[in-house]
Amino acid sequence: MNNNVIEQHVENIKNMLEADKEVEAGKLLSSLDPPTAYNVILRLSSEERYRVLAYLTLENLADVLDRFPEDILYEIVVIKGIDEFSKIIDSIPLDKAADILIKLPPRYRSETLAVLSKEKEYEIMKLLRYPPESAGGIMTPQIPIFNDSMTVGEAIEIYLTRSRLGFYDRHYYIYAINSNGKLIGYIDVKSFLSRPRNIKIGECVTKPKITVTVDKDREDAAKLFLEYDLLELPVIDHDGKLLGAITIDDILDVLVSEYSEDLLKYGGIIEALKGSYITSNPLKLALRRIPMIIYLYLMNSITGSIIATFTNVIERYALLAAFLPMLADNSGNIGAQSSSLIIRSLALGEVRISRRDILRVLLKEFTTTAVMLSILIPIAFGIAFAISFPLIGLQGGVRIGLIVSTALLVSCYVSDITGALLPIILAKMRLDPAVASAPLVTTVGDIATASTYFFIALFLLGLT
Repeated sequence: MNNNVIEQHVENIKNMLEADKEVEAGKLLSSLDPPTAYNVILRLSSEERYRVLAYLTLENLADVLDRFPEDILYEIVVIKGIDEFSKIIDSIPLDKAADILIKLPPRYRSETLAVLSKEKEYEIMKLLRYPPESAGGIMTPQIPIFNDSMTVGEAIEIYLTRSRLGFYDRHYYIYAINSNGKLIGYIDVKSFLSRPRNIKIGECVTKPKITVTVDKDREDAAKLFLEYDLLELPVIDHDGKLLGAITIDDILDVLVSEYSEDLLKYGGIIEALKGSYITSNPLKLALRRIPMIIYLYLMNSITGSIIATFTNVIERYALLAAFLPMLADNSGNIGAQSSSLIIRSLALGEVRISRRDILRVLLKEFTTTAVMLSILIPIAFGIAFAISFPLIGLQGGVRIGLIVSTALLVSCYVSDITGALLPIILAKMRLDPAVASAPLVTTVGDIATASTYFFIALFLLGLT
């Protein structure tokens, strides 16, 4: 999407509003394709949205209405009214309708549901029972399901009629169930339509590769899509009854959402953003970011305390302080890289919480770090010697080079192992491994670096 085009539309609408041309602004916004209109609305202030939304054709936003954050959805309902808003809810798939209504205050949710048909209200209420983070929260019940005893000809007639009426959400398969509602199998739509009309559906379906229970975490469902290369995933209850399906479209949204959430956590933002960064309140942004900053203050005070205990060493060899930032950056970066790789491997199921996999991780990280250090240590020694030699001579330069090299060796291994094990430990404790964020791993590396660096200096410089 061209950001220049979006910004141009935003500027045009703002100019129209400044000239009190709300109707023209509403017409311009209504003429845009849904994704562009969505991005333009996000970039308007609350006051500007109130003025322009009154003249917006709401049908234009039907496809993107579920993307809006809670505050903008609230504005849309208040400005357009329950009657007009409920018409849009009635026209979109059930799973999208549920995603939208869950963001509304209870009063507006109830008023919208009350206007819908009893059947639609019942179906949406069923979806609202499931947590948004569960498989049930992202599934669609609007899929073609037929009894396995029905003939293909009978099913095709019903299928085509319901398709014309818009009964189904986007789908790739036809599902067969038994008399108890339990999933028997599925068949892709093209094969279904080309089968002989007189055979039973139960005779032409294939047993599903995998299913997911309705209360399973949506991230686990996304992993199944990747692992089994699925287009659609059947959702069942604990008795095996088919409730709906998750489509690849839904999973793409989940993957983007989960990736964004993990990225924020890895950056030290404890609570993920709800909605768009553009529309987020600065105070709320600050409150989400500051807990990790305060925590790192406390952690870094440990590093400061360690350095303070070695003031006698720094007073005699002030040159040592010059290499501390280089060492801390090296160890911190290695730890952050290790943590990133393990978090990714845990997310993809490549590493599991088992003794065997933990040993494999440790061995691989030990070997990888050894290869990196075989390159980094000579470079670190050369830099330390080149800086020290003109100031304290050959012998002093060699000593400083050895101190820096040895400290680099120890601190990098400590940071690397910490970065590798911390996500595994958190996963074992059923916590999000992404919390093993870069700032946290880097701080642990700083503590290890300061400790080892000055202890080695004490020993090699004979200051004990």
